[in-house]
Amino acid sequence: MHMDLRALPKVELHVHLDGSMRLKTIKALAAKLPEEKAFPKRFNFKKAVTPPARCTLPEYLKAFDVTVAVLQTASGLERAAFELCEDAAAENVRYLEVRFAPLLHLDGGLSPRDVVQAVLAGLQRGEETYGIHAGLILSALRDRSLEHSMEVAQLTAQFSGKGVVAFDLAGPERQHPPQIHREAISMARESGVRLTLHAGEGCCPEQIRAAIELGASRLGHGVYLHKDPATEVLVAEQRIPLEVCPTSNLQISGFMESYADHPLKRYFDLGIPITLNTDNRLMSNTDLTHEYEAIAEAFAFNPDQIRTIVLNGVEAAFASDDVKAKLRAEIETFFAPHT
Repeated sequence: MHMDLRALPKVELHVHLDGSMRLKTIKALAAKLPEEKAFPKRFNFKKAVTPPARCTLPEYLKAFDVTVAVLQTASGLERAAFELCEDAAAENVRYLEVRFAPLLHLDGGLSPRDVVQAVLAGLQRGEETYGIHAGLILSALRDRSLEHSMEVAQLTAQFSGKGVVAFDLAGPERQHPPQIHREAISMARESGVRLTLHAGEGCCPEQIRAAIELGASRLGHGVYLHKDPATEVLVAEQRIPLEVCPTSNLQISGFMESYADHPLKRYFDLGIPITLNTDNRLMSNTDLTHEYEAIAEAFAFNPDQIRTIVLNGVEAAFASDDVKAKLRAEIETFFAPHT
């Protein structure tokens, strides 16, 4: 396929702020930590934030201990958000939805509102500087209490219409079904924001059905969907978008040996709207261009199929109709010579 995928106008719907930091920024913020919270002098940051090429989801999540530890100030959070916009814009990502768990960033004395406002300020600066459109998704953690997720839902309601576009559940799936957080999910939905839940990432296909029943507009990952044929049919019939993250999925799925083993092509052929995303640019050592290149090579996708995937992202975005119209126009202009 002769197409410059780096120049392709792209949409990213599933990227974690604390999983997509620059290594040099982590080191710079770590150097400013107070003595009682500082890392050891010879601490190997690169090794600590690089999970194994094949690992479990809990093993993968251990890398976040480092990035969360350094993201405890308003200036650090704003910097990370701005730099993510900068990195995305450099590969022509035109629309970005960034997610993070705000209650993990309170150790430096910030209030939950301070945390959200700092990230929104970074995204806004990124929009103004690079012309990228950005929305924020607040994540509750499925292995924490209902009180935790209720507080995140309240934050989501407070910032609905002010840059926050959705509520999410993230974290280890096994033994932590989303139904535990039903009340928080209901509160978030009643506030007017959308719902996207991690489901079927590293196990537990039954959680995909649960996420749908709880009202999810999109599904984070959905790798294990093919293990539950009835739910797979439901997702196809209702055209529920999947936020697919090929490199991250390859790392933690437990059943893939190469990109060609990813079930995304099966889902695509069934008419399920798959979208391509990075998940964690740092932990998976990737960017969105690489994700497109990897699946284009693995499945011999032609330009029309790539166009469909990009447009799936536009349709699934929690964006205004005006923003979506602009994105469609940019994408169609790019593909015109290839049709």
